[in-house]
Amino acid sequence: MRFAVALFISYFFFTASVQSQISCLGSLKGRVISTESSGNLAFAYVYIKGSNQSAQTDSLGNFSIKNICPGNYTLVAEMRGFDKKETSITFLNQELKIENFSLKTHNEHLYEIFVEAKKSASTSQLNGKLTQEERSQRDGLGLGEMMKGIVGVQSLQTGSTISKPIIHGLHSARVIILNQGVRQEGQQWGSEHAPEVDPFVSQNIQVIKGPAGLRYGGDAIGGIVMMEPNALPDSNQIRGSLQSIYFTNGQQFVESGLIEGGIGQQKGWGWRLQGTLKNGGNISTAHYDLANTGVREQNFSSAIGYHQIKWGTDVFISVFQSTIGIYAGSHIGNVNDLENAISSSVPASIFTPTHFIREIERPNQDVFHSLAKIKGFYKLDNNAVFRSYLAYQYNQRLEFDVMRLGKNVNTLRFNLETLSSELLFDESSTNKHWKGQFGITILNQGNITSGNRVNIPTLTTSLLPNYYLSNVGLFALERYVNSKLELDFGLRLDAKNIEIHRPDINYSPRIKRNENDYVGLSASAGLKYHWLDHLENHLIFARAFRAPGPNELFSNGVHHGAGAYEIGDPTLRGETAYNVSLNTLFSLPKIEIEIGLYQNYIHHFIYLKPMVENNKAVYVTTIRGAFPAFSYDQIDANFSGIDGQITYKLSSQWSITQKTSLVRAFDTRNNNYIVNIPPDRFEYIIRHQFKKESHYISAGITQVSTQTRVEVNSDYSNPPKGYFLVQLHWAYRWNKIDLGISVTNALNQAYRDYLNRFRYFADDQGRNVSARMTYHFG
Repeated sequence: MRFAVALFISYFFFTASVQSQISCLGSLKGRVISTESSGNLAFAYVYIKGSNQSAQTDSLGNFSIKNICPGNYTLVAEMRGFDKKETSITFLNQELKIENFSLKTHNEHLYEIFVEAKKSASTSQLNGKLTQEERSQRDGLGLGEMMKGIVGVQSLQTGSTISKPIIHGLHSARVIILNQGVRQEGQQWGSEHAPEVDPFVSQNIQVIKGPAGLRYGGDAIGGIVMMEPNALPDSNQIRGSLQSIYFTNGQQFVESGLIEGGIGQQKGWGWRLQGTLKNGGNISTAHYDLANTGVREQNFSSAIGYHQIKWGTDVFISVFQSTIGIYAGSHIGNVNDLENAISSSVPASIFTPTHFIREIERPNQDVFHSLAKIKGFYKLDNNAVFRSYLAYQYNQRLEFDVMRLGKNVNTLRFNLETLSSELLFDESSTNKHWKGQFGITILNQGNITSGNRVNIPTLTTSLLPNYYLSNVGLFALERYVNSKLELDFGLRLDAKNIEIHRPDINYSPRIKRNENDYVGLSASAGLKYHWLDHLENHLIFARAFRAPGPNELFSNGVHHGAGAYEIGDPTLRGETAYNVSLNTLFSLPKIEIEIGLYQNYIHHFIYLKPMVENNKAVYVTTIRGAFPAFSYDQIDANFSGIDGQITYKLSSQWSITQKTSLVRAFDTRNNNYIVNIPPDRFEYIIRHQFKKESHYISAGITQVSTQTRVEVNSDYSNPPKGYFLVQLHWAYRWNKIDLGISVTNALNQAYRDYLNRFRYFADDQGRNVSARMTYHFG
């Protein structure tokens, strides 16, 4: 922490001393209009790609950017509801350039506007985005691992193949994943239930930090991950890409392809097909292999749409299937062996094979997820738009235990069906200063863990009971923008009903039915103020409500994927979070600084707590073995932290970046620290850009500190020691081919990550070299 602060101060004063010596006196002005109407486009964004120099058009469509250094640039104009447009521009010394843009209308996917220069995003909400370079370095990884490059975002892991994003210390049900504009609905409550999504489907992946995305749900106390594809093409040209990636650790192959185009001379039609295959075997740590840690994955998606200026519609279908091996050493037969496994620094030899194995044995997870969505829009004469969608999701999760007494049976089964819809009136494309969004969302869900119907279950011994869930949300959002100030206000009311069905005893025709109702109000207010061209602040106040999930209320059984026995509490109340966040963005041609501060107080916070009573760990022994026990508890929690990123350009080719993520979480009711909170994380990167723009190399160090803010004897093992990991990256573009090599844990360090659920049993992944090649056609 002291080092990060010192680095920040040093950068700031050094930059101030050299800035006056830089001759950055170029300026740019122009106008942005609509192609269809030739009318001026107010509040469009114009920015220089790869920098933080940007401007917003006034009521006449005019913009101006000053203090531009000599060089070659890509200039971008962008506005919600219109296609983005790019052009090349060159500045020599002190000169004035004039560049006008004409933007074509299209149906935009997101309410928030995100651009590649993320600090120019047209919203007061705090957001983050991987650059295209960071995205390509992480292609082939799961969503959680991919997003660790964004400050404030970390990854909750179960072994080396399962991960999910953590935002400001919160995860699972408190982080909404929007897949193609639809809330992803699977068994996301489990720590080892990775999101059933293929990141290759979505060219645009962003994060909204904190509970400010009220259109999508009041329960996003941690934040929202937004996954969106590019707009469908509107020409008959066929184009696409083929990507191959190989990871040395686990000898994993990843193949992904995309093809898209129009339909002959039928203007307005567009289509896209995409697919991914993944196959890997046992993962290696620095000193040994881990038994049964392979992965197989097959994904496919298709989309077709028809758009006119006044109306349009899209249909999207995707299928995701994954088989994931669960490390065999996490399933132990008795308490003595389990305690020995947790206390041992090296797993037993039976769990560390000496030869590579690609096959996946038991225990494992077999996950299937499908999504079908139809959406449409109709534009009124004043550019206000009615939007709607209807989506169906089917999620099946099978968790297989190791064989007991020679029986090869499913030990856990979850079948989840979800029907969701939204109706929205959207004024965000109009020229009004106050732009509103008003809508309703409806979600109906049925979950089967035993039997063939929700209301006719057969077992009392399943981890979760059968249940119906319904949620209705009403929301209203208002936004005001002028040249200096942006204001956002939002209000949302949610009503949730959970109906539980469980038999008296196994296979009994007498079914117990319990019903729980929750009503909650969420609200947010955000302010973004541009003090100067190179300085702005974001301030957000938010209140969010989240009802407890069925797992938190009614879990009672062995959760094999997590290697744990979990116990719910039917008396839990809904969570209410009170959040304040302040973000400061400072940008000069040589330096970019982003510092975020947040405070999130959560009343009735629900968390899965290790069962340690009177300083003694509690284990539960069943016919399936011995397992550490966890119970859902309710406290008052205070989360606070700092996100920071500093990038300094040493020259036109060299730059250095430092990232900081700090989270503090405290149980204010019992005056204790909270377990399983991310430790302090720092990242240091040096990058060299060759004269050819598409050729670079970079090296970095990731420092993760020991988590010292944990109560004594509050977990099954003490937090592991902190560690340093070295990463290396190289990339080059040759004609239509992109090549890249990345090395993670380059020094092959042996370490255990505090956020890895299997840290009790084994080390984390050792050195991993990935080689990738992408061919673009069309």
